[in-house]
Amino acid sequence: MTLQPEGIVLAVNDTDLSRRLQREGNLPSDIWVETSGPRTEDAVEVFAGRSLLLHNGLWDWSLAHPAALQHEDALTVTRRRAAATGTPWLSVHIGFASPTVMYDGAMLATTPVLDRAVLLERMAHTVTSLQERLAVPLLLENLDDQDSPAYDHICEADFITELVDLTGAHLLLDLAHAQVSAARQGVGIDDYLGALPLDRVRQIHLSGPRPDAMGGLHDAHETLREEDLDLLVWVLDEAPVSAVTLEYGREADALLHDLDQIRRALSGFTQPKPA
Repeated sequence: MTLQPEGIVLAVNDTDLSRRLQREGNLPSDIWVETSGPRTEDAVEVFAGRSLLLHNGLWDWSLAHPAALQHEDALTVTRRRAAATGTPWLSVHIGFASPTVMYDGAMLATTPVLDRAVLLERMAHTVTSLQERLAVPLLLENLDDQDSPAYDHICEADFITELVDLTGAHLLLDLAHAQVSAARQGVGIDDYLGALPLDRVRQIHLSGPRPDAMGGLHDAHETLREEDLDLLVWVLDEAPVSAVTLEYGREADALLHDLDQIRRALSGFTQPKPA
């Protein structure tokens, strides 16, 4: 399957802020919206006439579940939401180390975590099975390493690379997640990114991480810093990116300002490199 659309599109995530801007007519007309989970149910109506991306057909779902496509009726729900949005691809988290999870500030394991070999095999099976049953390509998103066993192994660059190699899936590179994981693992962000399969990156999530109380970083979904934009340009030089999503939902002026900054960064990259 080929990824569409042509060129690099700019998107925002589906938040209360982006919905308000849409109602007020203040969301630029060329901006796509990336919706997710149950928000998808009314996103087509809320963002009528606007192109949509689907990220995670449902929430609190793990690729490591032994019957992942049946768990929570995941395959049926995901296919329905993909068809409703008309998304050109589906993206899902590379998660989690436990077959079942729940969210409480971070994703928590509600069943025992798996060892690395079993986890990789289980996830590869789920990804391959899902790809075979989708009408659109599948992208896997790297997560932010956190102090929860649910994140064991899955944020390591070599684990991500192995999973992509085993399945042939594309990669959604979340740059804030990458910065958080690199900091937690004690490696430089250039080294962390350099260990990932950048030739498989088709989409980028962009937001500003911030320092945490332990001297590391956390995925704050804040406004962009200069170093976040520098990382974006660096990856665009290395990867055949088709879309960039700004993940921010607090202040309208700040969102519109950051969209303008990303536009300037994208101005020299109007077409993705050949896959």
